[in-house]
Amino acid sequence: MKKNKLYPDFWKTSDNSKISCKEKIVILNNNVIELQNLINQIYDEAILMGVDKKQIKKVINNLAINLNTKLKG
Repeated sequence: MKKNKLYPDFWKTSDNSKISCKEKIVILNNNVIELQNLINQIYDEAILMGVDKKQIKKVINNLAINLNTKLKG
């Protein structure tokens, strides 16, 4: 995956096979774009409130690192 690209060239399942359903791919890609937009909004608002850029980036990174889901996969 290229650094400037938000999502991979193809999505993989847990057994490393490609997801081929176009509808699933569109949903996944749209969700990633939506998440990026939300993260940008949170970041911008924090900066406008005077929050240190490094601190808000650390918080955002920690959210991704510490995902908590009840789903197994």
